[in-house]
Amino acid sequence: MRKVNLSILILILFTFTNCKTKKESIISNEEKFNEFSFRQFSKNYSFTIKGETAEINKNKDTQISSPSLSLKTKSEIIEIKTGKSGKGEIKIEQETRKIKEIIISGDVLILYKDLNQGNITMEITCGRATYIDDRKEMIFEEKPVIKRGKNKFSGEKIIYNIENNTIEIKGNVNVEIYPEEKTIK
Repeated sequence: MRKVNLSILILILFTFTNCKTKKESIISNEEKFNEFSFRQFSKNYSFTIKGETAEINKNKDTQISSPSLSLKTKSEIIEIKTGKSGKGEIKIEQETRKIKEIIISGDVLILYKDLNQGNITMEITCGRATYIDDRKEMIFEEKPVIKRGKNKFSGEKIIYNIENNTIEIKGNVNVEIYPEEKTIK
């Protein structure tokens, strides 16, 4: 996995949450939004997050049903989708209003697509994906599989450290790596 891409994704999720917390002064108790869509554009990327519902609870954490996220950078599009029963949860530290955890569950599919070619460069599937801010880690659980070209990585748990750009696979580790095919010109 590439450090830049997941870092951009995490940055976007931070931005989404910060936008929600800007509404905190308006929201006094729990609030629920139906069929929402949130878009943000910047010089380097644009993203859209959608869901059937979003609910902010008394702790100011956000619950999202059937979440999907699309991130467009200069070189690729990253799409995160869940099945119909998918859920997203953003846990926020009360004192600092910073993200502690982001949890997406329910047949999670993450696709990296090359913007110029349109082809999928990497695919991640799992039942649950968790971002933990203190450790700068993405944890993929519940039958996680990473596919990049013909190469395939799976295990009971896959931990991606964003700062170190490392992957650790735990439990029933299976790695299939194929040599790259050389093209003759």
